[in-house]
Amino acid sequence: MVYFTCDGCNETLKKNQVDSHAYRCRQCESVSCVDCYVSFYGDDYRAHTTCITEAQKYEGKAANDRRSTKRSPQQEWMDTVHYCANNTAPQSLRHHFQTMCQLDNIPRKEKQFRNFTANSLKLRGPQGDRIVSEIWNVLNAERQKRMTQKKKEDEVKAEAARAAKAAKQASSKRQSDDDDDDDSDSDSDDESAKKKKKKSEANAAEESRRRAEEEKKRKTESSNDKLDAKQVLKAAKKELKKVPSRSMKVKALRKTLLKRMSLPKTMKKELKRVLRNAPKKTKLVMMDGKMIALKD
Repeated sequence: MVYFTCDGCNETLKKNQVDSHAYRCRQCESVSCVDCYVSFYGDDYRAHTTCITEAQKYEGKAANDRRSTKRSPQQEWMDTVHYCANNTAPQSLRHHFQTMCQLDNIPRKEKQFRNFTANSLKLRGPQGDRIVSEIWNVLNAERQKRMTQKKKEDEVKAEAARAAKAAKQASSKRQSDDDDDDDSDSDSDDESAKKKKKKSEANAAEESRRRAEEEKKRKTESSNDKLDAKQVLKAAKKELKKVPSRSMKVKALRKTLLKRMSLPKTMKKELKRVLRNAPKKTKLVMMDGKMIALKD
């Protein structure tokens, strides 16, 4: 709340006490704000609704540097009250608005506002409630109008900020592209050489990987080609025992063993080698290189 001092008798006054004091004090030609020390003549003090803070008063410029530019909701509400009092308020309500302009603690919510007007403006009863409703409707309509206008202004500012940011990014990108074009002319040969070297290294790595896979595959096949000689000879004995003559052609026996042991056809040579090199204790004997027999 703003306080004033009488320039005649130096009495400290609230804003709503200035008029009554001026009638009593013969030396009261003007009043001064206790915060900013500005003198006001006549009714000029009524327009003085906000003033500097204590920090601004005692710290000066340092406080101004820290001060936020955003206004408080109460300041916005008091501006609305003063604007309605001077512009949009109906003539029948104008004197109520003028009285409110002399006060600083006008509530912003309807329930508290009705209590305030009942006490400060003496508006009670059905007639008073009707007047309070009319006053509130005028203030609330102006507040909604200002909120809508502020929202549009904020949207325009946000859009302008986005456009400025996009323009800055585009400018930075163009500058970067221009720098790249300038550098590309001088570095084209080096870039080409680097690409060729990189491609050659990639081809060499691919060839090395392919050879490693082939070697791995070959080793796997080689390990698979090794048969268990004991298992083969045991199976061969069983097959020969089924034959009355206890002898078979090597080719026929090999075919039977491939099927019985579920071996791939690539194992033919290895199977033949195992049969030819059968030790004597197995009692398997090769005859003429084409027949194999089981001796007792």
